[in-house]
Amino acid sequence: MLNIFDSHSHSDNSPDGHHSVTYLCEQAVEKGLMGLCITDHCDIDIYKRDNFELRMINSNFEVRKAQLFFGDRLMLTAGIELGQPLFDPALAERALGLLNYDFVLGSVHVTRGWPDYYEVSYKGRPIEEVNAAMDAYFGEVLETAKKADFDSLAHLTYPIRYISGRDGIEVDLRRWDDLIDEILRTLIARGKGLELNVAGLHNGWGQLCPPKEIFARYRELGGEIVTLGSDSHLAQDLGVGIAEGMEVLQSCGFEYFAFYKKRQARMLGIR
Repeated sequence: MLNIFDSHSHSDNSPDGHHSVTYLCEQAVEKGLMGLCITDHCDIDIYKRDNFELRMINSNFEVRKAQLFFGDRLMLTAGIELGQPLFDPALAERALGLLNYDFVLGSVHVTRGWPDYYEVSYKGRPIEEVNAAMDAYFGEVLETAKKADFDSLAHLTYPIRYISGRDGIEVDLRRWDDLIDEILRTLIARGKGLELNVAGLHNGWGQLCPPKEIFARYRELGGEIVTLGSDSHLAQDLGVGIAEGMEVLQSCGFEYFAFYKKRQARMLGIR
């Protein structure tokens, strides 16, 4: 039996989450998951507008309460997906200092001067505009990898979900090979992990984020810390695609994946 640990899931304490922490835990147990981390959104660029401080407190409280009930059936941990931390580093630091998190996902959904990639249709746009959007994205991710406080970098190549997966525009990632290498080397040097986000396997895109080739390169450069996440916003998607993701990691030479507790990586065997 595979060790299915899902390190990226959202409850109704996220603006786009749909189910309570308790219901997510019930479904995780029913699905046979061994571990689950609730990583509700905390986007620094809209922190005050969307009242993320209250959301974070509620999410953390519900997880800690659920741990008492599900503790012997599910390794449940309290995480956070910290979005755009460099938009306001002081506010990001305050957000992380508010509560004791087991796991911090660092993510970039928005870059300065650009809307969230999922809000834009790229159909019919010139490839120069698409490339400029990707230039901005990888630049922001590199700075985040260098400076932000997080444990694992979420969904590297995030815009491809929408540019290619949704809008059908082919993007040759080799254009950014040097930037991607610098991001990977930075993660390795700082002891940070890289997330294999499998959302594309349950939402119709059919893509891993980042793709297998980037994980092969990460391993080649000496990368060892990998987390796996369904990025689920619905209980039905919890854990979906994790087993396939583990097979991809194994094919790239990884023998272990990480699940965090008290912000320390616990390395677990893929098989």
